Amino acid sequence: MAKQGDAEVTGKITADGIERYRKRIGVLIKEGAPFNQEPHKDTIRHFAHSYGDDNPIFCDEDYAKTTRWGGVVAPPMYLLSLDNTGTPPVPKEVRAAGSGALRGVPNYLAGGSYELIRPIRPGDLVHLNHFVEDVEETKSEFGGGRALIVRHRKEYVNQRNEMIAIRRFHFFYVEREASEKASKNTKTYEPPFYDEDYLTRIDGAYENEFRRGSDTLYWEDVEPGMEMPSMVKGPLQVQDMIAWHMGMGWGMFRNGVNRLDYLNRKRIPSFYSKTKDGAWSSTMRVHWDDDRAKEVGNPRAYDYAFMRTSWMMHYLTNWVGDDGFVWELADEVRVFNFHGDTTWVNAKVADKRQEGERNLVELEIWCENQRGEVTAPGRAKVLLPSRRRGPVAIPATDVEPSPLKTAYAVDTPGCVW
Repeated sequence: MAKQGDAEVTGKITADGIERYRKRIGVLIKEGAPFNQEPHKDTIRHFAHSYGDDNPIFCDEDYAKTTRWGGVVAPPMYLLSLDNTGTPPVPKEVRAAGSGALRGVPNYLAGGSYELIRPIRPGDLVHLNHFVEDVEETKSEFGGGRALIVRHRKEYVNQRNEMIAIRRFHFFYVEREASEKASKNTKTYEPPFYDEDYLTRIDGAYENEFRRGSDTLYWEDVEPGMEMPSMVKGPLQVQDMIAWHMGMGWGMFRNGVNRLDYLNRKRIPSFYSKTKDGAWSSTMRVHWDDDRAKEVGNPRAYDYAFMRTSWMMHYLTNWVGDDGFVWELADEVRVFNFHGDTTWVNAKVADKRQEGERNLVELEIWCENQRGEVTAPGRAKVLLPSRRRGPVAIPATDVEPSPLKTAYAVDTPGCVW
């Protein structure tokens, strides 16, 4: 029998639940007021600082004016704080067709990809369309048995109807019993303990963190096998989670405090459960509360997948410098990053080529913890200036927003409305 407060993590993956979720494909998801309504030099700086980035192109207006951009631009992941949909009301019958799908089934953000087309600048007005692209039934290597992958897509558009970015991400749904079984059988997790030698290594990496800045990296000077820097993040602490929310906000779940959290609990009651003290609290506390993390089968609280993506983006923007442009990044979250863990971000050049106006470099990039586990592998494409062909061409592509099928649904495969 489930204990009090466990009901929201004991759901089952059923044929009806899968079919209901498929009825959500293409239906625009309304997210309410964004954390940042309009990009501003202060909120851009706050976001960069939230994941430990003090690159002056994001944080120093006077410095940014000296670069090719002519002013502050936002770091790539800043778009997380701009989830402003303006979506019209979805008809009741459409909402009812997808309601209750996978309710109570634990889920984990398992990875995603980012295609960046133009930089975000202070004063831009950003609108997005967010919808489910696909629902895929699969087997769980994580915990065994039935599992589901739900793929989301967000398209960000500025006030000139120009595409800024496309963000794709997917959640992995697995039943609690499978999640607990995987956790109990995991042999790789060891609580960290740091001796002075390792702490000295971490401090040395922070002291010597590589940032190219105005020292232009040309496409001609990049070769597979060239030496690449290493970046450190951690050890992960509760203050990392606090800083992340200070810069990024609470995302689509819109947590709050006091009366605001009460109102949010009325809006999405299934997102709340009781603590061991009997008080209501957001289930998001798996990211800072060990007790809650253990309830869903993990030994300790853990980070957000988006944080590791931000760390990879931090690495890439440092490496390409002021004159380069990060075009694409795709990553997968394969191993939990628990509180206390240290993450090392590394990369290597996989390929270089020229495509039309693009001077393209492909990189393998990954996060690795102090136990030597690769927790998040990724692959990136960056654009570099060329001595012969000139600066990076922006926009990176001429892709346009997906057309709407109705006022509340996108014309995408699988959409039945």
